[in-house]
Amino acid sequence: MKVSGLLLERLSPQEQRRLRTDRLMALFLRTCAGIAVLPVVALTVYVALRGIPALSPTFFLNSPADTEPGILNAILGSLQLTAVAILFTGPIGIAAGVYLSEYASRRVSSAGTMMIDVLLGTPSIIAGLVVFLVAVPFLGFSAWAGVLALSVLMLPVVMRTTQEVIRLVPIGVREASLALGVPVWKTTLYITCRTALSGLLTGLVLAISRGLGETAPLLLTARGTSAMNLFDFGTTINAMPMAVYEYSNTSSAILKEQAWGTALVLLVIALTLNVLVRSRTINSRVA
Repeated sequence: MKVSGLLLERLSPQEQRRLRTDRLMALFLRTCAGIAVLPVVALTVYVALRGIPALSPTFFLNSPADTEPGILNAILGSLQLTAVAILFTGPIGIAAGVYLSEYASRRVSSAGTMMIDVLLGTPSIIAGLVVFLVAVPFLGFSAWAGVLALSVLMLPVVMRTTQEVIRLVPIGVREASLALGVPVWKTTLYITCRTALSGLLTGLVLAISRGLGETAPLLLTARGTSAMNLFDFGTTINAMPMAVYEYSNTSSAILKEQAWGTALVLLVIALTLNVLVRSRTINSRVA
């Protein structure tokens, strides 16, 4: 609220005090918002400055085994692992979240929500260790084991986000559909879920972003390789987080530079996904 100096003088002392307090609190909130955003901006700028020198055509088109090494196999590996994992976790997570929000009893919903919160707080290394002990003896070190580890981490993100966005759908929307004689399952599918579609997509993107950045579970399951692996999920596969971990622990200046370049590519992919989804859902009431 903007008030001129002349109008400010006409206000009572109590109103002037309220106006000054309002301006002070607005300045305080803007400062806090700037402080909260500053680490993200600083991190992005720092990674960009360190990673841009490594970017070149060979960096994107070659594999580590080539004469001029690149990260093509790591990029394709990350995309394959995350895409297959979201194909499994997306439908299951959305269906489970809808069930807990719309159909489950209060006791079941409360227990399910608690379990989801526990899974969300579980360190990724524990999920990778469980898959390493349970699945790797049968699947071996392979892309399938990596997909399973990522699915364990991505599923609670999809479920929790689905629960929250479904609860944001106004009850009047459901009641209007049911009053017209639409069955409950059709109301849930075509009315409730469609209204919350932008929020559901946001949850999927959050899960994909988490899957793209996980390192520890993949080290215990997919193991990594310098060879190109395209749609062969029965063998080891490389991924960008593993490439960053491996290259950053070497003494080679070239590989360290490539680690920064890989981190920059990973950061750009995650930011692009979030920006694309937010640009499509910015005007939505349920996002």
